[in-house]
Amino acid sequence: MTSASEPEPEAGRGFLDWLNARNGLWSAMQAIALIVAGGWAIILLGIDDHNRRVDLAMGQAAGFVEGRPGDARRLLDRLWYRIPAEVMELFRAALARLPAEEARNQAIRKFVGDYILPGDEQADPVDVQLAIADVAAQLDLIVTCAGTGGGRSWFEDHFLPPRCHRATTEVYFCGYTKSFHTLYGGVLEDIRRTTGNRALGSASLDFAKGQGCGG
Repeated sequence: MTSASEPEPEAGRGFLDWLNARNGLWSAMQAIALIVAGGWAIILLGIDDHNRRVDLAMGQAAGFVEGRPGDARRLLDRLWYRIPAEVMELFRAALARLPAEEARNQAIRKFVGDYILPGDEQADPVDVQLAIADVAAQLDLIVTCAGTGGGRSWFEDHFLPPRCHRATTEVYFCGYTKSFHTLYGGVLEDIRRTTGNRALGSASLDFAKGQGCGG
């Protein structure tokens, strides 16, 4: 027996067991809270990175209609709009009757050579070719920013996201890039030979042919 002022050994052990259990539960709760907070922080960082890359891709789209690329696009558009409507209708009808893709490409190349490359009273043939080269170079920069111009390794594709959001870039540029290379692919070949810049337009051509743009 112990004195009345001393706690029973069993009671003391019970209190210590309760205290240890309470501390263990508290430690587990703290660990869970830290895991949740860490996971939430990672999610927020991912959202912020996603938004940053989307904003950059949209900035690239806005920049494409301004400055030198915008001037080049407007020059080319002006040359197309000055072609009489009846000539365009005849050209579309002729293309529709050509079953082979190679034949259509040859017809497009000849049409561009006859009606676009000569320029007009505001732009001579050199200006037109420079405009095509400017647009091609800008498209190459845009698709490279989105990591869709080829040259990326498997590790980069899966673990190092590109600076520009790929899906946003595809939404804005797939259609235009496909059309651009269909119309001016032959001209770009001549420009490459003339300037020695063999890479001009290659990244954007890979982009246009890629899975993101429907192959």
